[in-house]
Amino acid sequence: MKQSFKAIVSKIVDLSPDQWTLLEDLAFAKKAKKGDLILRADSRTRDLFFINSGLWRGYRLIEGQEYTHHFFGAGWFATDFQSYLTGEPGKLYLEALTDSDYLVFRKKELEDLYQAVPVFEKLGRHIAERAYLHMVDRLVDFQTNNLHERYQQLLRKHPNLLQEVPQKYLASYLGVAGQSLSRIKSKRSRKK
Repeated sequence: MKQSFKAIVSKIVDLSPDQWTLLEDLAFAKKAKKGDLILRADSRTRDLFFINSGLWRGYRLIEGQEYTHHFFGAGWFATDFQSYLTGEPGKLYLEALTDSDYLVFRKKELEDLYQAVPVFEKLGRHIAERAYLHMVDRLVDFQTNNLHERYQQLLRKHPNLLQEVPQKYLASYLGVAGQSLSRIKSKRSRKK
């Protein structure tokens, strides 16, 4: 079930009506069409995005080959966190896989808000911690699980991705060639 920006943030911090106004005044709404690039590699990322609706893919391009890094769905914050935190040019592309509505927050304005109203620091810390924990889970998954186990875990955690994401992106996310993913899916369907 899709939750609104206000519902998601309210689970993290309790804001007064005046604090909500401060936060909402920072955001500006945008739309993306399927296939639009929200971020390009080699640029400095100064924006944090909240996806109201739609599905995005974060990927890296290495020697002409795309490597899917992450999928971001409705109710998630997204950016190239490495570039966002360091101010260095990023390595991540963010692409809309579906038509999307999203909010944009400028880093400088968020940091000013963190200084002025400490409760917003908790929100920022929560977003960063969630991104970190996701990356730790991905690393552990790759270090300890074989392809079949990674695929099963993806099915459990994000079953909708199989219907919404092209197989080549799922294969890249799982770290395999498309043919290997086809074999795993075929074996699974024969067991049913």
